[in-house]
Amino acid sequence: MKKLIPAVCLGILLLLPGCWDAKMLINKKLVNGIALDTQENGQILGTVKAIILESKGGGQFDVKDKLAQSTGHNIPEIGHKMDSMLPGTIEANKAFVIIIGDELAHQGIMPILEFFYRLPKAYLNTKVLIAKGQGSDILSVPEVENNPIAFDIKQMVNSSERTSLVPSQTLYSLWNQISDPSEDTVLPIIRKMSNGALVIDSIGLFNEDTFTGVTLARNDSSLLMLLKDKMSSVAWLDIPLGESVVSFEVRKMKRSFKVTVNDQTQSIESKIRIDLYGNIDSYTGSPDWIIDSKQLSKELAESLNKQAAKITGILLKANCDAFGIGRKLKVSHSELWKTIDWKSKYPEVKITPEVHIHITSTGALK
Repeated sequence: MKKLIPAVCLGILLLLPGCWDAKMLINKKLVNGIALDTQENGQILGTVKAIILESKGGGQFDVKDKLAQSTGHNIPEIGHKMDSMLPGTIEANKAFVIIIGDELAHQGIMPILEFFYRLPKAYLNTKVLIAKGQGSDILSVPEVENNPIAFDIKQMVNSSERTSLVPSQTLYSLWNQISDPSEDTVLPIIRKMSNGALVIDSIGLFNEDTFTGVTLARNDSSLLMLLKDKMSSVAWLDIPLGESVVSFEVRKMKRSFKVTVNDQTQSIESKIRIDLYGNIDSYTGSPDWIIDSKQLSKELAESLNKQAAKITGILLKANCDAFGIGRKLKVSHSELWKTIDWKSKYPEVKITPEVHIHITSTGALK
């Protein structure tokens, strides 16, 4: 037994964590943000923000956020050039965000993203965004309070997802959706304001893997998420009512989604009904703080139904099947699906949205 004790102790010491990887860490360039843009010569401009660790001794490190840029015909070529610009070994498989400039996104994002899926240790939770203008302008914004800008952008995306402004989308889920011809995707749009601050306040519509150039602003985006049954923790709707605006906080919802085909004409119709339950946060048209909940619910529903009809019209014009009508059709009418060209048929689909409002609380209003 006594002879076993030294052997056991030695085994434990070998398993204990130590500083064996300290040298490896300081020799790595940890890329946490990537931006990709098109160039006039047909090449791609790659911009990265990399975290570089510099040892201070005694197990202490200085963290620096460094920007690097390079051009190439494809992502591997860009990566090879960048590898000689930054000290250490480049590690791009843990990037928080990939930002694609809108002009490059017009050409299709599948060939661009394919490289990242082929990485042996691809970080499939990476967020993908479309930049209004150049993605490099977004990633070049200086960090705030020594916080890496890529991390701030990811936090912005998370916040937008939580309030149902944009879909909860990752590199992994995006690839699956783009690969499916029966449903189109939407992605968050990030832009730089005149004061230099970044904002995510709209979404971009896609036709397969191609950005259509059509965007939906904040209110339309939130309503689309609800119509798609993509509500997260909460959804905020600022609903115009005459010259007033009612702020409605959606806390719960129910959805019905049906796709039917006329046997004689083969025309396709989709009906989407959503029931929204929530609170009135503000009503600028009620100075006396007294409202008729039943009447207000009806008026809000009328306003949202007009807005929903406008949104569905935009989707059809952009040839963006964001509701996945094709997927529903593929399952329920498989024989018809096999005989049609969905992308030419989809703009002819009749989409009928129906919104119902249920006010559960009026807050300080009576």
